[in-house]
Amino acid sequence: MTFSFVAQEKNKRLKVNVDLKKINSYNEDNTNDVQLTWLGHSAFLLQMNGFNILIDPLLHKRASPLKFVGPYRCKDRGFKSFAELPAIDVILITHNHYDHLDRPTIKEIFREKKNKKCQIICPMGIKKWFRRKLLRIPSRQIHEADWWDDFELTRLPTEFKDKDLLEKAVATSKDKIVLSCVPCQHNSGRSIFDQNKTLWCGWVAKDQKYSIYHAGDTGYRSTPNKITEEDLEKYPYCPAFKQIGEVHGPFDLACIPVGPVYPASIISPDHANANDAVNIHIDCQSKHSVAMHWGTVEYLGLDNIKYGPEELHKELEKRSIQSEEFHEIYIGEMVILE
Repeated sequence: MTFSFVAQEKNKRLKVNVDLKKINSYNEDNTNDVQLTWLGHSAFLLQMNGFNILIDPLLHKRASPLKFVGPYRCKDRGFKSFAELPAIDVILITHNHYDHLDRPTIKEIFREKKNKKCQIICPMGIKKWFRRKLLRIPSRQIHEADWWDDFELTRLPTEFKDKDLLEKAVATSKDKIVLSCVPCQHNSGRSIFDQNKTLWCGWVAKDQKYSIYHAGDTGYRSTPNKITEEDLEKYPYCPAFKQIGEVHGPFDLACIPVGPVYPASIISPDHANANDAVNIHIDCQSKHSVAMHWGTVEYLGLDNIKYGPEELHKELEKRSIQSEEFHEIYIGEMVILE
């Protein structure tokens, strides 16, 4: 396996450039490689074993129930419409916060004719939101997941009406991936009335060759605002990431959040900082990791929008970990496993 990424020129990184040609040629080339394109925040387009999987697509301007106030996306998404992208086979949702489950984006995806059969896989309790808010999506295309649930997807060359032929085709096909819902440390809710009424999660995608991990929106441990490195280890941490590594790892590639982080006493239980992110990288047994959940959405907090990568570099240097092992990419850049 080799690991590489298609980078933008440094002077163009403020302008988002998505490689639409390479994205659209993926299915035509019938490649066994994996392509992962960061679309900002926690949104990725994962192209794996012939499947196009969109994760946590926040691709409109406002992560809020209101159009005129609330956290907003300050970076372009890099493409004009979903007509420019290949057909989306699956949308994976990690939880129902507005910056991860965006109604305008979901509606836009399904307005595109080629996406009408797109399947949605979401944590438990969120299906009724899709049925209530987006009534034109058939119930059979929305699937709820509990932690440690697996979903096997098989790409078939044609439709089978005969059940026996269908089962045989599924059993013999190599065009498969398995999507696994895994735990993380977070919360859920879209208003004061539905706090923690639905589940939150991360996702693992596997085929016969590669294993990819998206950690979701997650914390690692709860800490006060000011704490020394010596005292940090006294605080308990979430054991889920070691469990995920034991069950599904090692991972060829992981997507791990690096913020927001201020104020720590409020934010840290639910959002990883750079130190936490490196711990997650190690715990889940990732060979290569990329930073997410930074540089895209302006919150009302105190974080510098570039905070995540800057602190990540310091943390990696402190632990003598090569930057090639865990690094940031820019919106529109593509990671390739081949």
